[in-house]
Amino acid sequence: MTASSKNFSADELTCSCCGSHGVQQSALDHLQEVRESAGRPLTITSSYRCPNHPVEAKKSKPGTHAQGIAFDVYVGNGAERFEIIQLGLKHGATGIGVAKSFVHLDWRNSTPVSWVY
Repeated sequence: MTASSKNFSADELTCSCCGSHGVQQSALDHLQEVRESAGRPLTITSSYRCPNHPVEAKKSKPGTHAQGIAFDVYVGNGAERFEIIQLGLKHGATGIGVAKSFVHLDWRNSTPVSWVY
């Protein structure tokens, strides 16, 4: 069954290289909570990536996007970046990557981590 939510379309949640679905419902539920807390639309720049996706194929082991538990959320400025980080933490994100134009949020079951791109 394909994961679904109130505010995110199936197109936003599919692999950009092949159109396959692999987002885990539990991670999408957390992302939906982030969106509801933000009280505004969020733009997803990357969600599920199949193991053959060019980014994943370069890795020795597929990452959290390939596990269907990660999303990159577009941010336009520092205030939005801070808001998404704060809301991710509030809603249980255990992987947070910070870039100029997006914040990576994931719900991994291992040691919580944060990084910069």
